[in-house]
Amino acid sequence: MFQDYLFFAVDTKVQYCYRMLHLSNLMQEVKNIHHLNVPRALLLADSMLGCVLLSSVLDYEERINLRIQCSGDFTIGAETTFQAETKGYIECEESTPLVQSLDKGENLIAELQVRSLRSQRNNVGLSEGFTSSQTNSIEVALNEHLQSSFQMNTTLHLSSWIDDLSGEIQAFGVIYQELPGISEEATQKLRNHIQGLPSMRDLFYENNDPDILAQKLIPDAIKAVKSINPKLVCSCSQEKVEGVLVTLPLDELKDIINKSENIEMKCHYCSTNYHVPIEKVMQMYASRNYSPDNSSEIN
Repeated sequence: MFQDYLFFAVDTKVQYCYRMLHLSNLMQEVKNIHHLNVPRALLLADSMLGCVLLSSVLDYEERINLRIQCSGDFTIGAETTFQAETKGYIECEESTPLVQSLDKGENLIAELQVRSLRSQRNNVGLSEGFTSSQTNSIEVALNEHLQSSFQMNTTLHLSSWIDDLSGEIQAFGVIYQELPGISEEATQKLRNHIQGLPSMRDLFYENNDPDILAQKLIPDAIKAVKSINPKLVCSCSQEKVEGVLVTLPLDELKDIINKSENIEMKCHYCSTNYHVPIEKVMQMYASRNYSPDNSSEIN
């Protein structure tokens, strides 16, 4: 099994570029962390493939956050930095008919809503995009989101599946981007080639050697740019959890204290559990509520 990679390349005439992504090992780790069944793991794998690939074509973005809503019952979250540091999660209402059907392998999703947040380097502002697609395919929904919200001549192809022999998850995808000044002839040649490709799964099984895959994905000679290894990275910490709590309105902090309950929080992305004792919450309240003329006593 090859290690995970994100391979950057252009055609030798520099009319278009593409990124080839192998994410199987990372997705197996995510599947184990979140204890996901197969249908949920495959949906999350497609979403994280898409998130890493999108981040790879946004030159000035620090990170991209995707939130994919499958009705109100099922939400997929993914986030990736420009260095291909990524993470993802699934939230769902276990007892709803949609989730129960998904867990049986029946994809009855009628609509996918995609929301993206992009932060630029050295810029505190965020760029936001939102699309709603009448499809149950993550690939289709993300391609429509690209056309509408990013306004780039790009195309995504994704495949996630369970290997019959190993029983482990496999995830492979590619994103193409037409560069400014591309000729009509080159555009048509590339699009015809893309349309004639088999699924990413079938292409991977024909020969999973990265060098051969890279050559098969485009109709022209390639020029490699770089290759990096995606990593599963979560930036959560005890300090960040307490930082969120200390910014709560004073009446909410007071309500927590009056209930005399310790705070238990779990990170969506890595499933790490955090514990904040009630004494710590009382200290937060006292520091926020203190003034020389105002008692910090809680009634």
